[in-house]
Amino acid sequence: MKNINQIPTSRIEAFSDGVIAIIITVMVFDLKLQEIPTDKTVWNELIKLIPKFISYAISFLMLSIMWVNHHQLFHQIKHTDRKLLWYSIHLLFWMSAVPFGTNFIGANPLLWQASFFYGIIFFMSALSFTILRNYVIKSNLLHDTINKQAHIKIRNKNRVALSIYLLASFVSLVSVYISFALFLVVPAMYFIPEKITYSNINEL
Repeated sequence: MKNINQIPTSRIEAFSDGVIAIIITVMVFDLKLQEIPTDKTVWNELIKLIPKFISYAISFLMLSIMWVNHHQLFHQIKHTDRKLLWYSIHLLFWMSAVPFGTNFIGANPLLWQASFFYGIIFFMSALSFTILRNYVIKSNLLHDTINKQAHIKIRNKNRVALSIYLLASFVSLVSVYISFALFLVVPAMYFIPEKITYSNINEL
């Protein structure tokens, strides 16, 4: 008999895909010229967009990596439950704050408060993803053929990313340039997804 608390993963994936697509679309709306350019001012106006474009590109990359990992994780889950549903919504909540942080730092690249809040938003996003993955592991929601050790390794990498985001936030009080460099470290860590191997669940 089917457990009524077992929610299909496809529903969560579809909702998450839609929300993340909207988040990315909202971010690109901030890439607009401040003034109507003329032949003499067009290049100056485009140059003014560089900080916003850089912040958009980094945020886009970070959100894409989160989407890839979210997609990969849910394809390895047997079924979901109400708790996992809310953990996923918690993740989407913090991801939905990314456009604010992106616009803030893009419009004020030398303001330490902008880097601080940008880092805190991604720290909370990474923390919510870590909580979600931790719940999946502890609740035995992975398919029996998935090697849990690989997910534990990814979870440990998540913790490193959390430390970097938090460090970047507080380093911004000293130097926004160092803070910005630290933001680039995290997507570099995740650019190549971890390989998930398949084995017997009793290996753990």
